[in-house]
Amino acid sequence: MERFEIIRRVYEEGKPFFYSPNALFSLEQRGWRLVQMFGKIREEVIAYGHKNVKALHESTMEITKEDFLTERGDCIIGIKANKACNDFSEELKIALKSGAKIKIILEVENEREEFYGFGSPALKLTDNKSIVIRKSDYIDERTAIILSDKAAKDLKRSLVEKLREEKMLRVIFEVVG
Repeated sequence: MERFEIIRRVYEEGKPFFYSPNALFSLEQRGWRLVQMFGKIREEVIAYGHKNVKALHESTMEITKEDFLTERGDCIIGIKANKACNDFSEELKIALKSGAKIKIILEVENEREEFYGFGSPALKLTDNKSIVIRKSDYIDERTAIILSDKAAKDLKRSLVEKLREEKMLRVIFEVVG
């Protein structure tokens, strides 16, 4: 079905919808639903490692805009981030709130880690300092991803070592379904 026909069909249903060049979403009773992807929905966050990165937390990982990291922050893998949850594009926020499956890519120099998680209609995405990825289904204003394949402790130690050297971290969120 052509893009125009898909959009026309959703419009004729009379429900509110959100259209971007990459996707079409409709607002259902339980929240946003991804109707059709036309391209990639992808967002990049830049952060930096810190000498105190431990990456030992068993159920979460966090990226923060804060410029410091204490010894207690065992879930934090990046500081000085250029984005927090509330800075995500509307397109990504709606995809996350539709419960979409998300591929998360972490890159530090030549080290790369890929894993998957999910959005949820219950996500708030309102925090202005942090992005939290969780293995659990717990949700607060900092949560961006739930039911993740990985937490901080599951990351390759070679990647964590680069983060301890205060290298740049690229975090890519890509909608895959």
